[in-house]
Amino acid sequence: MNNHQKVLTVDYAQLQEGKNSVNFMSQGYKLAGDLYLPKGFDSEKKYPTIIYTRVGTQVKEQTGATYGKKLSAKGYAFFVFDPKNFGDSEGEVRNYESMHNMIPNTTDAISFLRTLTFVDRDKFYGLGACAGAPYICNVAIGDVRIKAVTTLVGNFDAAASLFGAYPKEVMNKMLAAAAEGKQRYYETGEYETAPTFGGIPLPPPNDASKAIKDAYAYYFLRAGQDKCPNYSPYYPTIGMPVDPARVFVNQAKYFTTPFLVIAGSEAFTHDMDKQVYEMATGPKEWFLVEGASHMDLYDIDKYLDPALDKVDEFYKKY
Repeated sequence: MNNHQKVLTVDYAQLQEGKNSVNFMSQGYKLAGDLYLPKGFDSEKKYPTIIYTRVGTQVKEQTGATYGKKLSAKGYAFFVFDPKNFGDSEGEVRNYESMHNMIPNTTDAISFLRTLTFVDRDKFYGLGACAGAPYICNVAIGDVRIKAVTTLVGNFDAAASLFGAYPKEVMNKMLAAAAEGKQRYYETGEYETAPTFGGIPLPPPNDASKAIKDAYAYYFLRAGQDKCPNYSPYYPTIGMPVDPARVFVNQAKYFTTPFLVIAGSEAFTHDMDKQVYEMATGPKEWFLVEGASHMDLYDIDKYLDPALDKVDEFYKKY
């Protein structure tokens, strides 16, 4: 049996309600995850289970921890993991965000979870936020082990977000830097890093966009490297700040899995969410959180709590 197929042992006697650190194998690498278990957890019982694909560039201690605590309190086993190259997981190049890692990593995380005796295979759900939304949808479109999917403020078109966010001259420089980075890494095994948020002043000026101000508030004040040491605000220049391959709008018309799309009325992702919702062809529901910006649904209770109440209500139907 090769490393990719190896099932790592979980000590059931050590599992307890709340957060539990576990490991699983994917692509020959040991990946780290946090398994949030409900109050009064009993490994002899069966629990509805959620696999969560996190916001791009994040580690499991950020939105995954927030959602895990809230949804395990509602009776779910909730799993968030660091993909290859991130956080406590193995792999190089560090902090390299790639669709081509996340899809097999997520598929293997599902397989791992289904080896656990307390996971209810008939009540197994997917949840993705921001970049995690197209990740979980791309997995679920061909994996019927996921019975229903919910997305929060899904950034379903990374190419549009990336190429639409920068002037052409800036994009040309970024593409040139990525090309040089790939060549250097191939020849030397070395790579450089750059700030994920580019050269914006920190804190942002008063005339900066709300999206930039919200990003600063979350990643530098509420859940930045000082509070989540495994998180890095830098990306390797062998790629772009986001992976332009991370797109789901092209596949949405084939999506038949029961689907709940949660959007913020003030989120820059609102229109992408609406487009994907309208294209999906299976059972589906739309839930709008009035007044919420994109990152309000990362961790602001007054917006997040009603959204997760809706998640719970939706999953209970499937």
